[in-house]
Amino acid sequence: MQPRVKLVKQTGERTEYPLDAEVIHLGREQARTIPINDPLVSRRHAEITCVSETGGADAWIIRDLGSTNGTYVNGALLTTSYRLRVGDRIRLGNTLFTYEEMESGQRFRNIIAILIALSTLVGALTAWRANVATDDAVSARSSGTSVLIHLSRYRSEIASSLYQNLGAFASYRWHLAMVKLLNETLATTEDTTLVDFLENERLQHANMALAALDLVDQDYLHRAENVAEQSFEQVRFVDTNLAEAAALEDLDYQAHFRESDRAAVVAQRLTIIAVLLSLSIFFYTGATLAETRRKYLLAAMGVVMFGLGTLATAWIELFAGAI
Repeated sequence: MQPRVKLVKQTGERTEYPLDAEVIHLGREQARTIPINDPLVSRRHAEITCVSETGGADAWIIRDLGSTNGTYVNGALLTTSYRLRVGDRIRLGNTLFTYEEMESGQRFRNIIAILIALSTLVGALTAWRANVATDDAVSARSSGTSVLIHLSRYRSEIASSLYQNLGAFASYRWHLAMVKLLNETLATTEDTTLVDFLENERLQHANMALAALDLVDQDYLHRAENVAEQSFEQVRFVDTNLAEAAALEDLDYQAHFRESDRAAVVAQRLTIIAVLLSLSIFFYTGATLAETRRKYLLAAMGVVMFGLGTLATAWIELFAGAI
């Protein structure tokens, strides 16, 4: 007969025994259909018989054969014949069997194998994306550091140029003040010799003021109507020089650091998701080893873990730029 159900030995090495005869004997005798090497099991312990029910369906009935330690089904001592149902646990001595369907069990294992393959594939892809995001974070951080070094170099050069310009402008203002003072002195002096001396000094200071003014970067010299009120704008000098440097190369190091932080967050979250997908494989594996009444719960937990991990991965891939 084509077996549709089986007994699965759960104690020790897991072994499956298809129920492929009308009468299945269980006991310690080697001649038993299912021999059990257990000192607490009688030589002729129990038997399972196939009977036909209304509608042509087959049912399997178990009964104890007067064994010394008895036969237990689902923890209850068997005193009469009992019709087995899928998921029943049968204990003879210290040996435990479960009553399962052949096709459903195989189908269940096939489904679990497919789910494990999917979880492994998605987990591998997620781990790969986490590694890519980590590399992106490191690369962006390196680029930001390089830009920051260039910016520091430009700031140093601009500061040096600023001090030179400020020194030249201070010299210009001092000589200009001396020219003004000498002009006032000349206006009140009548001594011819002293006038010549003061005029000579005035011309020297005027020339030195012009020479100092020539050293000042004219692009940043604010020209007022009164020459004496000319001023050198430090902030404008620094900002304009930085703007010119930024026009030549990328100096926005903060943008690189923000990209690095974003990629690092993506990598961290994808790593957590990869662990979540690994947990789904853990539950699937447990479902293949568990008893009938537990395997469906473990499989469901694995599906939930897989679903959450897959949805989270898809969400991060779609909205990574918003993180």
